[in-house]
Amino acid sequence: MPSLVMLAASLIPAGAGLAQEDPLKWLPPGSTVQTTLSERPARWIRAEMQGGTMGYMARLGELAFRSPLTLGREAARRGLSCDACHPNGAANVRFFVPGASDRPGNVDVTHREFHFREDDGIDNPVNIPSLRGVRLTAPYGHDGRVASLRDFSRHVIMNEFGGPEIEPWLLDALVAYQQQLALPPRPDTGDEAADARRAAYRDHCADCHGDDDALPPPARHDIGTGGFFEPPAVFGLAESAPYLHDGSAPTLRAAVAAHRDPPPAEALEPILDWLQAARAVTRRFDPETPAGDLARLLGFLEVLEQPLLDEDFVRADLIADMVAMEVGRVHRRYRPEATDAREATRSWAKDLKQVTAFAREGRFPEARAALAALGEAMEAALPQLESAQGLSLYAATAAD
Repeated sequence: MPSLVMLAASLIPAGAGLAQEDPLKWLPPGSTVQTTLSERPARWIRAEMQGGTMGYMARLGELAFRSPLTLGREAARRGLSCDACHPNGAANVRFFVPGASDRPGNVDVTHREFHFREDDGIDNPVNIPSLRGVRLTAPYGHDGRVASLRDFSRHVIMNEFGGPEIEPWLLDALVAYQQQLALPPRPDTGDEAADARRAAYRDHCADCHGDDDALPPPARHDIGTGGFFEPPAVFGLAESAPYLHDGSAPTLRAAVAAHRDPPPAEALEPILDWLQAARAVTRRFDPETPAGDLARLLGFLEVLEQPLLDEDFVRADLIADMVAMEVGRVHRRYRPEATDAREATRSWAKDLKQVTAFAREGRFPEARAALAALGEAMEAALPQLESAQGLSLYAATAAD
């Protein structure tokens, strides 16, 4: 089975179809920017949880969230995207870049291995947070230094990744997608023992961290770990170890013990038991499947259709580049022996280039027709993709 390092991330479109080099060659050996091979953190989207679908702007934002192109040339070369650190909005607890990470789940965004122009010479990694429910957790940053999600998204792109000024329409879309990221539902743990654990937690922790009924209030505290930081909510903690702003606590017990004024000994075990229950979610992972990837691709083709209808080549060209990277993700999941599946995805890349070629020439009706034909070809290829699943990363195990 191919290694995670060699098959992670996505390809970089450069007008050469699917024959691009592996982006991770630009990261230090041993880097891991993908969660697992055959599954991803579960998808929890507000509109979908209510029985609907995301609107156009949020779907465009999801595409931008997944694309390294959003973060600029250096990130694109390395295959880094918003989704690399926050897959489906969760925290990527496997993310690791030697030199910039002291442990999986942490990254020093001012280290030369992460952003060479912002190296400050200080070893100061921070914990990658979950973005579940991020619309409810202003202000942003571990120290709450940015008031709005829009401003913080721009800050991450331009300052942490050194990317270019993002177009306002694309920033709007990125924010719209993040606002759809929902807190996952948790199992019902209502019983007398749970009530006692909840009471201990509320007596000693809820004022800062909130509980299962309320998010924490916007405030910063110095608990003895190196400055004033926002206390995080405690929902879905299983997805976000290690803990504290710098990820220095590998376990919940260590995180509680790091407080300058920890709870009394008699309350510690009930609190930890309650946190264990609060960290649970009804579904933590979703399997990666050919059908799932194809459905996402078809959704992104609908996103591309809009600028073709508007006869806006500039937007269509950028969106098509992002879609090309998504095609590359699917292509790279298949081993060379899966010739039919790889040929199908290779043909998609060629057809997508034809769409943009038509648009570049101002032949938008032909571009829209070519896009529709591409969607039909993708749908028709699903049996080929599924029959070759045994020769792909879809069949991989977590140990691969």
